[in-house]
Amino acid sequence: MSATIYDIAKLTGYNPGTVSRALNGDPRVKPKTQEIIRKAGELLGYVPNLAAKSLITKKTGVIAVVSQTASNGPMTALMLGMNKLLFKHDYMLMSLIYNTKEQFQRCMARLKCGFCDGAILLSPPAEYVKVPEFELLLKSNYPLVVFDQWIPGLPLPQLTNDAEKSITLLTNELMKVGMDGAYLNFYFDNIVTKWRKSTTEKLLQEANIPYTCDPEKIPELFKEHKIRNFGIYSDCPNTPLHDVERFFPREGDIQCYGAIFDSWHKVFPRYFSRIFLCVQDIDGESEAALNILFDMMNGKTPSHERINYPPKEILTL
Repeated sequence: MSATIYDIAKLTGYNPGTVSRALNGDPRVKPKTQEIIRKAGELLGYVPNLAAKSLITKKTGVIAVVSQTASNGPMTALMLGMNKLLFKHDYMLMSLIYNTKEQFQRCMARLKCGFCDGAILLSPPAEYVKVPEFELLLKSNYPLVVFDQWIPGLPLPQLTNDAEKSITLLTNELMKVGMDGAYLNFYFDNIVTKWRKSTTEKLLQEANIPYTCDPEKIPELFKEHKIRNFGIYSDCPNTPLHDVERFFPREGDIQCYGAIFDSWHKVFPRYFSRIFLCVQDIDGESEAALNILFDMMNGKTPSHERINYPPKEILTL
């Protein structure tokens, strides 16, 4: 049988009320007294009853991250970053995974039940947020922050990587090496990818640099323009890029440079002369998202304007 606050009170000579307040970090209890009681609890093997504590504090000490998958790069990086920060705040991280709309509905219903104090919603599908369970969650003012992929018009704080800033920094690096032609390999069909693609096209058009979004048109691009330094933008540098080399001219001294997103991508084509890797500041983004979430949990009304978080750095590989 585990020790209780009454056992700690008996050992230390303090009354149970003082022991309870000390274990909960009540500022009315002197730091020295809190330390004595805490060490006595450790000596006796005291384990707090979290269920009873949550009834008193109205807090569970749990934050959830809700995502379609736990194995992709953004989810893994987000979980690791947030776990470090939450540990400092004496919070635990819980992962809720869904693969279907029905599972998403169930996750939203669970959040509404209050088994955790707030949640980070990673890249929700636009069609999913129309389900009744999500709408009820919104009406309840449940602390919820959308991370990475956002949904225009959603009345929630939403935080994402600043695609415009990232593309600009990558383009500046490509300009330094004399980029005079480009291929845009924005493989995914989502709102962040579309933002990256439109920003890239705008910058290339302003610089009068010819480009294509179709790999089969790369030979035509080389034929019409004297290209020596070819830039490739991509947010998916795995399989779709390995086949691109076959479209390059067989003759000529051509240098190929990669402008790649996200540090969790590890496999790059060997034909790259150099790689410029845009690394997202996951720790910074995580901290910003959690600060917003904690403000909401403390009753503050958040802004619904999207926060575009700048990248951490551009690495040259």
